[in-house]
Amino acid sequence: MRREGEKANPAEGASSPARPLASSTSSRALRLITFRVGPETFVLDIMAVRQIITYAGSTSVPTAPDFVEGIIVLRNEVIPIIDLRDRLYPQMRERAEQPLVLITHSKAGMIGLKVDEVRRIVNVSSDELLPPPQLVRGIRGELLIAVIKQQDEIYLLIDLENLLTGAEKVELRDAELHASTHAAEGGRQKAEV
Repeated sequence: MRREGEKANPAEGASSPARPLASSTSSRALRLITFRVGPETFVLDIMAVRQIITYAGSTSVPTAPDFVEGIIVLRNEVIPIIDLRDRLYPQMRERAEQPLVLITHSKAGMIGLKVDEVRRIVNVSSDELLPPPQLVRGIRGELLIAVIKQQDEIYLLIDLENLLTGAEKVELRDAELHASTHAAEGGRQKAEV
């Protein structure tokens, strides 16, 4: 991002194979939240994040899909937790001392994304988005929307909707419907006793 009064470098993008995804005429401001998972810093549209909470553990559910670590209950809503470290870096065994959970809303419903650290909110212009390579350090290419370079840092912009495959979204929706029905039945049974 250029600072006020700073002139554009005409060489930027002129000979670079990585061209911005958006033209400067259709440039728009984006607010992104930065978070760390393993060695990398990722960004997500701040509008997809409903809340950030401290991870205090989750309850495993035997019938939950394999990609769901467990569930938490937040304001009487059951939210599945997906550990992004397990999802993106399954070979890494070290864990953050105090992970956080980004409570997000996707087409698959409310999902908690367990991350190592939440860093800050950054403002970028859409003309700063560079197309990602097909594969970045073992991360599925369809998950990445763009690469953003700001000062000395590189951020990986991920697509919340592509975090889960189509089959996993269906599996999660089915699991949530089953869990909701089961919880409602359990609540009625307790009330009748």
